Amino acid sequence: MAVLRILLIASVVTGRVVAQTSSDFEWLSIDRPDVSNLPVTVRPGHFQVEMGMEYDKNANANEWYLPNFMFRTGLGQKTELRLGTYFVRIDSALGRQNERFSGFSVSVKHRIVEEKGWRPSIAIQPEVNFLTSRGEATTDLSEWTYDFLLLFNNTFHRQVFLNYNLGFFWIGSDESRMLVSASLSFLHTHRLGYFVEGYTLRTWEERSNFSFDAGITYLAAPRLQLDLYAGKRWALGSPFKFVGGGVGFRIDRGDLKPKSFSDIGIHH
Repeated sequence: MAVLRILLIASVVTGRVVAQTSSDFEWLSIDRPDVSNLPVTVRPGHFQVEMGMEYDKNANANEWYLPNFMFRTGLGQKTELRLGTYFVRIDSALGRQNERFSGFSVSVKHRIVEEKGWRPSIAIQPEVNFLTSRGEATTDLSEWTYDFLLLFNNTFHRQVFLNYNLGFFWIGSDESRMLVSASLSFLHTHRLGYFVEGYTLRTWEERSNFSFDAGITYLAAPRLQLDLYAGKRWALGSPFKFVGGGVGFRIDRGDLKPKSFSDIGIHH
């Protein structure tokens, strides 16, 4: 989910920054690789792709996420459409070997409050996920999930900001989970950023279920970001260690020419 954060500083930009310049250039804002999503939307006429891969491991299973993919485009000045897909392969010492799952998600993100002083920026994100198993489309309602997320962001300093989410997940008719996440970001340069995050995705009855991750992002070009991350998550009743990486880029209709940082007023 989110990796960039809002930072309204006209003279500073990184892979984790959103700002405006005299040319009205839209800074790249990417919802990966951490769990927490940003209350930022892509403009109409802009088409953004985010994708990556991840490897998870514990004592009983190995998991590969190849790939995670998200397409985003603006529906209005405050609303975006999001289409995602993922593929998971699980090699487990328990039960069947080489189990495969894939899924498709449809969601909309809408900004409802802009940041001002200590008041955070806020967005809502309802989502529907469709799960398939071993390449056969599912018709069982228990293999669908319905999610609703509240997304927040506070800027504490021009280089330090906090993004946090509250989410609710309904899995079939008899299971629900709650997400609480917070990601703290630091901008080292206009290209390089770091983040550390903690989160829990749990039922009301669960107690020991805390996950964390940390990583770096690198803005290779104004509309191209790379990322690396690692962490430890609680899943399937036990902790998993994981590592991953990915890329995000945006295509702007009507402005297809590649841009350098000097083109948008950022000088090294």
